[in-house]
Amino acid sequence: MDADEDDAAGQAIDVLAITGRFRAGVNLELAARLAAWPPDFNHIQVHEVIGGMLARQATLIKGLADAPPIWTANSAPVILRAIADVYINIAWLLLKPQERCLQFISFGLGQSKLELEHYRAEISSREVTPEETAMLGAQEAWIDSQRATFLQDVNLGNWSGTSVRKMAEEAGCVDFYNFVYTPFSACAHSMWHHIAKYNLVTCSNPLHRHHRRPTSAAADPDIHYLLLAAKYWAKTLGTFDERTGIAVNRSAAYTQLVAELTDPADADE
Repeated sequence: MDADEDDAAGQAIDVLAITGRFRAGVNLELAARLAAWPPDFNHIQVHEVIGGMLARQATLIKGLADAPPIWTANSAPVILRAIADVYINIAWLLLKPQERCLQFISFGLGQSKLELEHYRAEISSREVTPEETAMLGAQEAWIDSQRATFLQDVNLGNWSGTSVRKMAEEAGCVDFYNFVYTPFSACAHSMWHHIAKYNLVTCSNPLHRHHRRPTSAAADPDIHYLLLAAKYWAKTLGTFDERTGIAVNRSAAYTQLVAELTDPADADE
């Protein structure tokens, strides 16, 4: 192994060490919020929905941190778009948590019931396997444990009854919608203005009218995408703390990540 390979290996180890500390910091920050925010058993749906969403956000953030190869414009925005979705949902839910968390749960149970009915329709004309019977029974039992399946409505619209933009406007985060949620939607939904930039290259032959040719070239990872995810995690915690009145005296995982990447010597502390 030559000197350049040694340097590259050292850099890779540094990245893994830094992301490992970042993931640990995310876990500590999540645990600190949950410890400081006991459930109100009169409105347990608030703790379940908001707590579950915080945990979901942490899972998405750590998943991105765990996978440097996807820190590219073709992959990272798919996860960042999901992260943005969680943030807007939390910000909007916390404006009227008791009412809106029930609405969120009801929509999800309705979607699970709809999925169950689709399965039943698909297998109605053939013999059902024991595994399928067990799977359908388990799904119905899961719904019944929260609300009797036959009483559960199915909402075919948006769970919130409004657009994501309107939710962002009400929650005071329309800039986040404009500059994060919408741009990353281009990648998540494989829209033209993403494909044209990252999966097409212009032909150099003028006789071919400079048409665009498909390409699936590998891209080098860019740690900027991890920094964005960490920033949105800090933003999520900030909104949660503000809306719930939680005060947690902990240094931010995001701040530590920025410090270590700005001054690699900090990674050895």
